[in-house]
Amino acid sequence: MLEKIVFLIMDETQLESADRLKRSLDAEGNRIHLWGPECLQEQENRVENEGAEDGRTEDAATGCRMDDMPQCLRDYRKETTLFVTDASVVLQELKRQGWYIIAFLHANNGSQDWSGAAYAIADIEELEMDSFVKAYQRMAGEPWTVLETERCVIRETTVEDVEEFYRIYAEPSITYYMDPLYEKPEEERAYAEEYREKVYGFYGYGMWSIVRKETNRVIGRAGLSWREGYDVPELGFMIEAAYQRQGYAEEVCRAILEYGRNELEFEEVQALVKAQNAASVGLCRKLGFAWEAQVEERGEVYERYIFRKAADTENLYQK
Repeated sequence: MLEKIVFLIMDETQLESADRLKRSLDAEGNRIHLWGPECLQEQENRVENEGAEDGRTEDAATGCRMDDMPQCLRDYRKETTLFVTDASVVLQELKRQGWYIIAFLHANNGSQDWSGAAYAIADIEELEMDSFVKAYQRMAGEPWTVLETERCVIRETTVEDVEEFYRIYAEPSITYYMDPLYEKPEEERAYAEEYREKVYGFYGYGMWSIVRKETNRVIGRAGLSWREGYDVPELGFMIEAAYQRQGYAEEVCRAILEYGRNELEFEEVQALVKAQNAASVGLCRKLGFAWEAQVEERGEVYERYIFRKAADTENLYQK
């Protein structure tokens, strides 16, 4: 969990902007800390002196090697701290040591080498706390919470969820209309990790885990993804057998469609459903999807339904 955000600002002209952000997002001053050039000056002087003694060049001495952290940074914990810096040498060094760090870009540091930055920010006074939290979570491997409904939390899938998926998929009816999991759990776990890096990391959305608030237990999956050969995203959903016919799928899918419309700005969303899957066909119609065509995918015939932003806005909220 993110506890501290530490700004290391080497360009004094940017300190005022960083301070305004700190005061707007952290009125009590407990979560965001701000350090200027003086934080590293003593460390730089020490490294320069040691470099002169052991024959290092001046360039090497000022390369920001901080094997012994400066006094101003020693109270922070790697696991719970996010650094933000406008000096690429600081970013490279802290990244080498395993800290979570993002780049702060402005007019005076554009010529620096930022190739090692996983994330970069600009116009910092316009940022919200959520931007820093999500960058930290992505680097730390923590799942993003995407949505909350009355009874559920919809969040990114973790490797730890895989065990729950095998429990849910053990019910034969679950795979009547969808593909099964990998035969070997280690393959499914590897897929989940790759999905986190390549799908969540690239798109920022995908298929998510559904967690029941009352028990904090995974009861299904739902989300928006892309199917090869189609130019619109696709809604997918699966609810554990014990929680079917209780309104969970409708509750979750309504929230996801609203998220897709308002946050992701999708004009259309499709759903591919087998005709004999009466429950899913009924849910699509209830959500405001309209039948479009019959299509074939990998030898299987599906009914293609489309949800359109403009036409179906009112239907999205019908109970």
